[in-house]
Amino acid sequence: MWLALFTTSMGLMAMLPVLALYIEEEFGITDPTEVAFWASVIYGLGPFSAACMGPIWGAMGDRYGKKRMAVRANVAIAITTALMPLAATPLWLAALRALQGMFAGYVAPAMALVSGHLPKRVHGRVIARLQVAMALGSFVGPYLGAEVTSLFGRKALFWVASTMSILGGLRVYICAVDSPPSRATRSVTFLTGFRRGVVELLGNRAFALLLALLLVLRLGQNMLEPMLSLFLRELGPQEWIAAWSSSETLAIDRTIAVAFGVLAVGQWVFTPMWGRLADRRGPLRSLIVLSLGLFFVQGAMVFVTSTNQFLLLRVATACLMAGSLTLAFSSVSKRVPDEHRTLSFSLVQSCIQLGLAFGPLVGTTVARTEQGTDFRRAFGAAAALCLVACVGMFCLRRSERRASGAGGCAR
Repeated sequence: MWLALFTTSMGLMAMLPVLALYIEEEFGITDPTEVAFWASVIYGLGPFSAACMGPIWGAMGDRYGKKRMAVRANVAIAITTALMPLAATPLWLAALRALQGMFAGYVAPAMALVSGHLPKRVHGRVIARLQVAMALGSFVGPYLGAEVTSLFGRKALFWVASTMSILGGLRVYICAVDSPPSRATRSVTFLTGFRRGVVELLGNRAFALLLALLLVLRLGQNMLEPMLSLFLRELGPQEWIAAWSSSETLAIDRTIAVAFGVLAVGQWVFTPMWGRLADRRGPLRSLIVLSLGLFFVQGAMVFVTSTNQFLLLRVATACLMAGSLTLAFSSVSKRVPDEHRTLSFSLVQSCIQLGLAFGPLVGTTVARTEQGTDFRRAFGAAAALCLVACVGMFCLRRSERRASGAGGCAR
């Protein structure tokens, strides 16, 4: 699963960071506000449709096998991504992105497939290792995308992503080993089991509140991600990158790759640390610290005036965001029964995907002014959402500690 997550993430991250630039160039859109709108819509439709379908795929994973769901997701990504360069309008590209999200969702079954064989006390470290695989893919992807664009044009990025996804799916199909579903899961019809599972999970007050807070946090984290290429173009390429680039366009693409690569390196280096911290100190407590840190970093982005300042704060963002996925899944794994593991992970993934879907739309709306687009306003709103998530998680942890009278689940 580690290698499969690496190749799939690498392919997607070769394409996604420059999606706004592809839309601008391919469809001849000159209005920056319109470019930001379409980039947000197309970027967000994939996560939105994935969030809607994720619980269904999760329930099917618990019932029919997690390995099947992982392979299905990779094949779906490969097919839909290969068709994207054929889209004649932004609307068609948005439709393909929505289809991609509907049938994708490869992270939750991967996490559930691996963690299901192991005791809960090591889930933080194991999930962290899988996130490192995605981080490495995210690190290599943007650089691969910049060079592929320079040689073959931006359309080639979609075919690179498709090929990487197919390779990841083949790896899972040939090598991954799945445990058989429980008899209790197969003893009822799929719809009945799905309904019971969702009702049981959402009836858990701590789990339901944690899902809502994770959504708020992801809204704050992802509000600017699809528009960072536009923001960096506004700031200009980094000086030393511009010095060894043959054109300004290539210099900007490489600067964008550095911005996303920094995020991936931070995940690579700091995700294991967050995983160990989750197992020792508790994932929810660690998530509170992470949210508070993101509040300060996103707030500091409001005052950025140069690319170097942005990249420096991007390093701090990377160190913090490295733990978000690991801590989210680890916090949930301590609060749900094993027979609903894939479904619960899919619900978490759905909240994360909703943050990816609506965060950019909220960011575009906040950033829009009469004069054009002010990205710093969106950074301020993102900081506020991270603070709300931090306070909510702190209150949740305190209420659990009072209810249990001990550390236990309150961690």
